[in-house]
Formats: sequence, C-alpha cells, structure tokens
Amino acid sequence: MLPLTLIASIALLACGGERIVEVTVQTEIIRTVEVEVPVEVEKEVPVEVVKEVEVIREVAVEVVKEVEKEVEVIKEVEVEKEVEVQVVVTATAVLPATATPVPAATDAPPSRQAPGELVWAIGDSQRNWSGFNAGNLCCAAKALSVVETLFKPVGTNIADNLLAESFEFDSDLTYVDVKVRQGVEFHKGFGSLTAEDVAWSANDTNPNLSNELGSGQTSVTDGSGTWAGFLGSNPSEALDDSTVRIRWENFDPRWDTWFFGQDGLGAGIVSKKAFDEMGKDWNNDNIVGTGPFEFTNWIRGDRTEYTALSSHWRQAAQISKITRVSVPDESVRIVMLQNGEADIAEIGTSNIPTVERFGMVRNGSGTARMVTVMFAGNLWETNHLTTGDPLEIVTYTHDLPWLGNPHKPDDGNNPAGMDDMEQARLVRTALAMSVDRQLINEAVIGGVGWPVEIPYFDINHPDWDNDRWGVGYDPAMAEALLDQAGFPRGSDGTRFKIAMFAWPVGHFYGDIGDAIAQFWEEVGVDVDVLHYEYTVFRPTLVGRSATQAWTDTGPLENFATTPWDFPRGIQMSAIARGGKSHGIEIPEATANYKAVSAEPDRAARIELNKGFADFLRHWVPGFGVVAAPSLIVYNPNSIGSWDMEPGLRQAINSPEKITLP
Repeated sequence: MLPLTLIASIALLACGGERIVEVTVQTEIIRTVEVEVPVEVEKEVPVEVVKEVEVIREVAVEVVKEVEKEVEVIKEVEVEKEVEVQVVVTATAVLPATATPVPAATDAPPSRQAPGELVWAIGDSQRNWSGFNAGNLCCAAKALSVVETLFKPVGTNIADNLLAESFEFDSDLTYVDVKVRQGVEFHKGFGSLTAEDVAWSANDTNPNLSNELGSGQTSVTDGSGTWAGFLGSNPSEALDDSTVRIRWENFDPRWDTWFFGQDGLGAGIVSKKAFDEMGKDWNNDNIVGTGPFEFTNWIRGDRTEYTALSSHWRQAAQISKITRVSVPDESVRIVMLQNGEADIAEIGTSNIPTVERFGMVRNGSGTARMVTVMFAGNLWETNHLTTGDPLEIVTYTHDLPWLGNPHKPDDGNNPAGMDDMEQARLVRTALAMSVDRQLINEAVIGGVGWPVEIPYFDINHPDWDNDRWGVGYDPAMAEALLDQAGFPRGSDGTRFKIAMFAWPVGHFYGDIGDAIAQFWEEVGVDVDVLHYEYTVFRPTLVGRSATQAWTDTGPLENFATTPWDFPRGIQMSAIARGGKSHGIEIPEATANYKAVSAEPDRAARIELNKGFADFLRHWVPGFGVVAAPSLIVYNPNSIGSWDMEPGLRQAINSPEKITLP
C-alpha cells in the first residue's frame, strides 16, 4: 500500500491481480513521512524500498518555475530545380528539469561482469518483435544501434545524414530522391548496403505494400497505420544502386525524422538479401543491420545479446557486449543493481530515488511520454480521405455516454435541445475535469513529471496558452456537466458505467488508469478497469471496434519533445486505417494533419496546430494526464559516461557513445 495524504489521498492495493485505487478528500495541507523498510530477497541482499512518501505543501503558496528556453534552430533545405522548395523544421522542444537526483548514501557496488560487458535488466519480455519491419522490428534494434536509418538526430539537428548522403525533392513535393551512402556493410556477411535494401525496408513497413512488395505479410510495425497514411500505396523504388525514390501520398515535414530517422517509427534498414536467401522464419529470429552493434543471440522471453563490432564505418564502441535480460519484477531489477548483477536497468520513475541512494546514475535522451486518456469508438468520419470509400462503422451499436454519434445525432436519449454530439462532449469534458493531474504526478510517478492538459501539446512549450487550452481540476463543475448531459446520480450514487483499458498491472499506464478510475468514481461514474496485455486490445484498435476509454501515448505526436509545428492528428484519423490508432476518427483531425503536412512554412504550421488545439480542448476526444520522463539508471562502476543524442521518442540511443570508467 502507498498512502499519500494530499488534497486527495491515493492508496494502491494489489488484489487478485487487479489494481484498486481509493481516493478520499481530507485536507488542503499535505503531511508525509518517509519510512524505509528493508526487504530480503533470495540473494540475501537488503534493498531500501520507499514505502511512504510525503510532501509538505500549502496550497495557498504560489510557486513560480523558471525554465530556460533553448533557441530554436532552423534547418533549411534547398532543392536544385526550377522551383525552390524550402522545408523547415525546428529543434527538439526544451523540457523542464526533472526532479533533482538523490545523493547517494552508499557507493555503487562493483560490477560482476568483465569490463565492457554490460547486463541490462528490463521489464519487457522481448517476445513480440521481429527482424524485419512488417513483423515489428520497431524500437530496440534502432535504439541499440543494430540497424541504422537514413537520418538521425545529432545535437540541435534532428535529422542529420546517417545512411543518406544527400537528398533532392521534386518541384511539387510529391517525392524525394535520396543518395544512399556507399561502402556500408551489413552484418553476418550479407554484403553492402544498396538503394534496393532501403526501398524494400520502406515498402515492408507500409501495410498497404508489405504483402506485395515486402516480406509477404501485413505490416504490424509500430506506427504502421501512420505509414499507411504517409505513403499511401506509393512504392519506394531503387533508381540505381545508390539512389532510392520515396514517393508519398501526403508530404510530411517529419519524413526525415519520424519516418526515416533513428528515433522515429520503424523503417530500420535491413538486408533484402538476407530475407531472400534465409527466409521469413530465420529473419523473424535474426536482425541483419548495419549499425556498430550486431544482434548475436535471442532467447525469446528471456534475453537478447548485442555484440559490438571491432570496426565500423561510423563509430566503433568502447564496450564489447550488451545483454538485455527480461526481469518482470521491478524489485528484482533493483536487487540486481544493488548487488552488481545488472549494470543498467529499467526502473519505474517513482523508484529512481531509491536506486540513486545506493549510487546509481539516472540518464535518458530527454524525451517524455505524455500519457492521455482516449475515448475510443468516436468514429465521426464517413469516407476515407484518400480512396473516398465509405468507412465501416461498428461502434454505435449501443448508445454509450462518451461516444458522440454524428450519424444519428438525435437518438432519443438526449436532454431537450441537445444532440448526441453535445451530450457526449459534456460527458468527456466532465471526465477530463474530474482528474487531479498534479496528484497523479506525485503519487504515481514520484513527482518527476508534470501535468498534461490536452493530447499532443506540452504545457512547457513557449507556444502553450493555459488560459486557452488548460482543463484544470474541478470535480464540482464535472458533476454539474454530467447532470446537464442527462446523467444524474441514481439511488446508489452511480450515473453510468464505463470500461477503461489501462495496460497491464505493474506498468505505470496501469497505475495511472487506476488513479483516474478513482477520480471518476468520486463524481459518480462506475469504472471497470481492464488490465490485460496490449496485444489483446490492439486488434480492436486496428479493426476500429474498440469503445473503451484507455490510457495511451501514441507512437509519434504524444511526446513532450515533439516540436510544435509537427503534424498532429493522424492517430485520430481514418487515414491510419490499416494500422493502429487511438480508436478515434475525426474529420477535423484529418484536415489538420493534411494541412500541416502540406505546409512548408513553419509559422503557418504552428498556427494551424493552435487551431487544432482549440478543437481538442472544446470537443475532448481525449484528454491529457501526466508527462513521464523516459529514464534508465546505470552503475557508474560499469559506465563512465553515456552522452546520448537528444531524443524525440526513445529513452535511450547511441550505446556506441558509452565510455568506460
């Protein structure tokens, strides 16, 4: 149990595999005491676990934060053609400093590994990905520098050349020709990189093309729906050995960052020759990339090994090997750090101060996930923007309070003078207003994050206007809106019931979902929190049949480092059909995504996104909860330094930059 007496106190109890959070309003002044309880584990090594944390705060005190802001850097690309096209992006957003690291009470333990051989304890089971993009090559292979991409972030330049040497747009911005770096060798003796490898990898990422022009299966890689909207059914093609033409359905100024960047969505460049010669099954279990680390061993559900190359075209690593070991229990990961069995570990943000007490060092790329609640099932579009085909809509079989039905706005269940869209808007607004974001930040993620008001837009960005887009915490207003929407409390105090998918127990998305559920219970909404695996829930998102509220970040827009002018909305658009989305399809989101993607002027893109923020605040298809910095911890006796590049999405990158102590 984790009692916190704040404006409302939250207790998290484990019961029969579910997480239950109780909220009781008590006082406006917080009092807390730290109690450290020794825990014994199999190796008889004590671990300090913070059982109770208290923060003393008087709500009458006004706190002013001063945040240094970094000057945005403009990247200009001139196209040598009759018409000059200028595509401008910004540097990554500046985030506020996270909580100050806790001073070590003891020295870090010596590592049990040989110098340069690192053991990394992670919570993931390492079973749901593949060695090629359609099978979900995804994230770790790029973050750990096994595969490389056309571009990568370097300092303030979020799209420096990597496997690309140069590129040139056509005059109408319908495609780009990329010159591929020559002399780059694939791992395992599969020859040199060519433009054909780049084209095959891109086509295999796109679910519209992966069956015919890729691995022969529909792409399920992270962000595959976004790829479908970006490229449409336009294949990438090799013009010669060193030139690939990437043709898109809709231009997107993030083409070189999110789509073909080292910290973006899929499209790691792997060997077509390896797939052709060794087949799908072999490539499911092996990754053939071009990075400074080679994928050398994978025992599904247990461990993966990454061995550094002795030489590399870009940078050889100082360390020799990384072994990532699946350790689902965080308390065991903490013990492994404390006794030197692990050199790096994924630790929940609320427990990072605990491991810092025995000498561990926190680190990260600077990115933060903005956790939001999305109201899946709000399918307001009727036709696909690209094809014009009517969209199958199956989510309005039942009249659910949070689903607005524009296809049948007068359903006989609305208060006089109110259509179904307005009724559902009031319900969603009330649910958003009933959540105390700052309390969740302090109780669930240890106060290292900050509130999020609406999806996609970080409150620390210079363009943020809280008077314009802030939601706030107002349970009294929430109750009034629910009454107005026609859902008064019944004799048992309940207004209606809602299901919420909140990821598995143990993931902080799940803990956040549990906390939100208790705030909703306070305003009379009965919540059924679902804690099963995301792999079970995901097909309902792809199939557009989900009708639950659910905790999400989304694969691209919902990161605090996302520059303000980047397109937003594809996860709320039918453009993404064929892949995962928020389970929401809204014409205004489609229009915004199209308009911002096609706009080469940065200032104009910012203004378009401000209008989209207005729409999100008014209609509340989803609402923000909290931003959680993505962090890992490591043993300073194993790693001297790890200077990562600024991240857009992943917590870590560039292990080749690790130095030995």
